Amino acid sequence: MKTVILESEFSAAHFYNQPLWSKEKNREVFGRCFTEFGHGHNYLLKSEWVVPSLNDIVELRKQVESIVSKVDHEHLNFVIPEFENKIPTTEVILDYFETQMKKNVSFKLINLELFETPEIGAKLF
Repeated sequence: MKTVILESEFSAAHFYNQPLWSKEKNREVFGRCFTEFGHGHNYLLKSEWVVPSLNDIVELRKQVESIVSKVDHEHLNFVIPEFENKIPTTEVILDYFETQMKKNVSFKLINLELFETPEIGAKLF
């Protein structure tokens, strides 16, 4: 068995908006991240996998990219049903990827990290 680390980049937009709050409270809490159109990031997703052999890397990459491609250049609140009623913070997006990876990738996931900037990210424990 081998472990393989993959890095996947994608761009996506999202809202930071708590619908139960006023515009003023949303602006106070979320600052410049609260706008009527949302804002975007160039994300970096790092995933670590157990693979039986190095020959499996091509298949693993294909499976991971099929999940990542669904969010690339999309507005998450509009396109991904899981984010319709959730604030897609980095942690919430990471949970989405964990669920999708475990459901749709045939290899064992052992670590998952998502960065919305080089300084801000979340890690699966």
